[in-house]
Amino acid sequence: MQRHPYLLPAAMLLAVMTFTAGPSIGQETPSAWQANADLVEKLTRQRREFNYVESKVPKYTLPNPLLTRAGDLIRSPKQWNDSRRGELLELFREHVYGRRPDTDYSLRFEQTSEETQAFDGAATGRGMKAIIQIGDRSFSFPFVVFLPNNASGATPAVIHINNRYFVPLTTALEKPDPFWPVKTFIDRGYATASFHTSDVDPDKKDGYADGIRSFFADGKPPEDTAWRSLSAWGWAASRVLDHLATIDSIDASRVAVSGHSRGGKTSLWAACEDQRFAIGYSNNSGCGGAALSRRAYGETVGRITSSFPHWFCKPFSDYAGRESDLPVDQHEVIALIAPRGVYVASADEDLWADPKGEYASIVAAAPVFRLLGKDSIETTTMPPLGQQRINGQTGYHIRAGGHGLGEVDWNFFLDFADTLLK
Repeated sequence: MQRHPYLLPAAMLLAVMTFTAGPSIGQETPSAWQANADLVEKLTRQRREFNYVESKVPKYTLPNPLLTRAGDLIRSPKQWNDSRRGELLELFREHVYGRRPDTDYSLRFEQTSEETQAFDGAATGRGMKAIIQIGDRSFSFPFVVFLPNNASGATPAVIHINNRYFVPLTTALEKPDPFWPVKTFIDRGYATASFHTSDVDPDKKDGYADGIRSFFADGKPPEDTAWRSLSAWGWAASRVLDHLATIDSIDASRVAVSGHSRGGKTSLWAACEDQRFAIGYSNNSGCGGAALSRRAYGETVGRITSSFPHWFCKPFSDYAGRESDLPVDQHEVIALIAPRGVYVASADEDLWADPKGEYASIVAAAPVFRLLGKDSIETTTMPPLGQQRINGQTGYHIRAGGHGLGEVDWNFFLDFADTLLK
């Protein structure tokens, strides 16, 4: 039977496997990561309506990122950039994240505070406000920027989409938090900026009236395919990048966007929509982020769209229980970021986010990186727990512990970022 080339069977991922030299005699090879059997059993008992058993993952095929909807195979970077990339963007806008408005607006920035000798003189910190103007109406959100004081030349930067809380300048200095470890960035030669998602668009089902989406729509209800909160938060990250691009000590061509969980979903989509971002970093992003929807492992499309309907456009919920009908899957989000950098991080105990599905997305996006002349992770087996894997434009690690973001994750990520941004 001839299989339609638009679909990429999961088994065919073996065709892109790469090999490395084996260990010396007497040297043990760390095992590829697998979900802990006791944890799988425990989670299955606790939440029987969701699947945590690998053998129960449904058989699935993935859309081929290099095949257009008309059935034409993309064979050159020009074809990708002129045709397929735009087509994929529109499919995700229509079926998953929603379409951003094309309303004209003006943008300006105000500095609200400054500390020129932060961290014993190592950095300058600034409190900022982004102000968006449409006619006589305005909307604003705060963000914070830290710049290394002792850098020689323009530095790279990381914009962190903080989905937990806003960290004002004084708090960042007085109560360091591993969720956004400013001193770590400074010590490693990076500028960094952060904003809180709910200051842009409230992270709740009934928060529409108070956010940027309602501002752009002048209070009118959103259409089914209009942007939702994830896309709005990513839009805000681009506005922070607009500001960083005005700072002489930052190289705006070397800026990464990062996020954890819902922030990680956002960072990937932000890097799709805005090609100025040099790297998209998602940490424990799971369903609607890096994890393949078709695996239906842990959190599913049905669960996430019913619990967080404000994150995704309405059509995404229509694929609950029929993920294989989606015209796209999350490996194509990673493909849309190519040939730029993508970093994905998982956690051993965070099976809700489907670590295997997150890693598989990177591998399934490799043909696009290859087409664009870049190396990417193609090894189908996952790395061992606590070990990082980097190949060209993509990187991955899975650490011990549960759903969260800390110094271990950041240092792994910055090791990867160093290979592309320094």
